[in-house]
Amino acid sequence: MRIGEALKEAGLITSDELRIVLNEQETSHDRLGDIVLRMGYVTPEDLAPVLANYFHIPFINLKECYKSFKPEVIDTVALELAKRFKAIPIEIKEKTLIVALSDPLNLLAIDTLRIKTGFKIQCVVAAESDIEEAIDYCYFNLPRMKQHINNFIDAEQALEVTLPDDMDSAHYEAGDQPVVQYVQSLIVQAINNRASDIHLQPKADRSELRFRIDGVLYASDPPPLAMIAAINTRIKILAGLDIAEKRLPQDGRFKLKVGEREVDLRISSFPTIYGESVVMRILDASTPLLGIKQLGFYPNDLEKYKSLIRRPYGLILVTGPTGSGKTTSLYTSLNEIKSKDKNIITLEDPVEYRLPFIQQSQINSQIGFDFARGLRSILRQDPDVIMVGEIRDQETAEIAIHAALTGHLVFTTLHTNDASGAPVRLAKMGVEPFLITSSLLGVVAQRLIRTICPDCKESHPLTDEIRQKHGLSEDLTHYFRGRGCSKCLNSGYKGRKGIYELMIPNEEVRKLILEQRSSEEVREAARRHGMKTLRETGIDNLKAGVTTPEELLRVTQETEEL
Repeated sequence: MRIGEALKEAGLITSDELRIVLNEQETSHDRLGDIVLRMGYVTPEDLAPVLANYFHIPFINLKECYKSFKPEVIDTVALELAKRFKAIPIEIKEKTLIVALSDPLNLLAIDTLRIKTGFKIQCVVAAESDIEEAIDYCYFNLPRMKQHINNFIDAEQALEVTLPDDMDSAHYEAGDQPVVQYVQSLIVQAINNRASDIHLQPKADRSELRFRIDGVLYASDPPPLAMIAAINTRIKILAGLDIAEKRLPQDGRFKLKVGEREVDLRISSFPTIYGESVVMRILDASTPLLGIKQLGFYPNDLEKYKSLIRRPYGLILVTGPTGSGKTTSLYTSLNEIKSKDKNIITLEDPVEYRLPFIQQSQINSQIGFDFARGLRSILRQDPDVIMVGEIRDQETAEIAIHAALTGHLVFTTLHTNDASGAPVRLAKMGVEPFLITSSLLGVVAQRLIRTICPDCKESHPLTDEIRQKHGLSEDLTHYFRGRGCSKCLNSGYKGRKGIYELMIPNEEVRKLILEQRSSEEVREAARRHGMKTLRETGIDNLKAGVTTPEELLRVTQETEEL
């Protein structure tokens, strides 16, 4: 029986589909299995057991067993080879390595694995998607980190020494192989879990490890407390920090290449009563900038915002708390308007992403190079567009506004809860209201809401309590939430998206700003002229099945209380 007949007998393709596939094979000379996959007649999960049966090779359902694989078996095959050949080592029997492959006819893979590992290779067949999932777990997940911890403890017991505090010994411990491996595994684990930050903190009788994923901290299995000093020292060495200085805060950064991705890590060490707390901010430099359409604006607001950022001069404010995506929005805006005939300069604290199309500068308060001083100097660089990381004081605000009034387009951020609070905040800093109304083009307030995991999304009936709490209409009968699965770390959420409110001052709003009225009055005037609030935008996302009532309440609670 040929493989096409085997697929037909298994009920995966029809006679007509087999005829189409065979005709395609005569033209392309590709393997029949590749063709049925390409044409979408068969899924990889359905094809794998048929191939195994056809070639009389055992089939394995990796989903049922890959979490129990031993790290020492996984380590026999390098990650690069596992990814290239879609192969995962399963077990070692005497001098034979059992390997799961999606393509049992890949002789190059089998020969390469035999040469590289020194073992005889015995193949079993598994679905390609299951192999990829197993690779992500077995090479990057916590069991390997636990193995490095055990290696560290075993080495400590064998040496019968404790971690000393002097610099030379600390440097030696930081270079110890289990410590080096643990730090590497920790970073890779965080990257693969989509974490933005790693928090490693000593307590009185234990250590604490947490990952910030989609804006929320999740606890993870921590290393032993005795290992913390060596781990922190290893991280400080990578970041070029002073490993002997443990009494003062320090900041540094280093780059790491994980596969094809280049990751920038910002390191902050902070002395506490129990030792140094280290936080690593992960910035994926290989991630391309979002297009302005992907930010999440309503179509109507998007056109208005695109019109604002193409104005020749004026002030555009982006507001929101730390971690709400303000910097991403500003970078995306600059990317949208960049051109060879524009001189774009930024002043940031710190520079988060390196952008090739603009000049970027970072403030240094230790030498007196703050936002106000840097902004004065930027104006002598003949800029067309200026981005100031944040307005923190009256001096910086006034310089930015004067720059906007003298022919420059100025982007900057401000910490306020909503768009209407921005001009009020500037006035309270001491900026004259007439300067605000003369320069302000628009204010964007934004938040990031977690989106429901598509792999475990399910519908729930909408109760009267939820409907009343969120002001939802009677015709809405259900909402969605994530059940929790391995793809979303059982959180029910995967990824985030922006929600925005865009306030473009009209005559009524400008009049209220000049009269120094409250932010509530400014907001109501803006709403009368069509502004949608953050909460209204969030409710629309709830109705569309993008997020949950709990997430909407978490993100917009402070704006609801205004």
